[in-house]
Amino acid sequence: MNPQPNFSTPLLTFGFVIALMHASPFETVAEEGDPVSFTKTIRPILREKCTHCRNKKTLPERVSFESAKQAFVKSKGGLPIIVPGSPEKSYLMLSLTSARVHENAMPMVGPRPTVGGIESIRKWIREGADWPKGLRGRIRPTFYPTV
Repeated sequence: MNPQPNFSTPLLTFGFVIALMHASPFETVAEEGDPVSFTKTIRPILREKCTHCRNKKTLPERVSFESAKQAFVKSKGGLPIIVPGSPEKSYLMLSLTSARVHENAMPMVGPRPTVGGIESIRKWIREGADWPKGLRGRIRPTFYPTV
């Protein structure tokens, strides 16, 4: 008599590993009624999900999220990256919400911010996209990819 193989344990383990890959311990979601804090909420998301590619060292000819000066610009196609007060006009929101197969979908590699993280970015833009000047507004990439 051959026992039936038990696939439930490997499948549960695989599902748990996939869930962990998409979770980020660095990603904080803004509370419902509170204004979104760039320092506490937005900077960690951009640092974890965007700046490894969107920096002046990795892609010198593209938009960088290392500072406000580098982020409040237009895309190569002429669309504004962040339009304070208008998430629907902000290329950043288009790229975060496009289907993964779309050429504009971001991030280019790795998992996207969580739904809560994307909604925090949307709310932050709607609230005026306050990005502090100086060191509080600087974002250092977590790593630089090697080619």
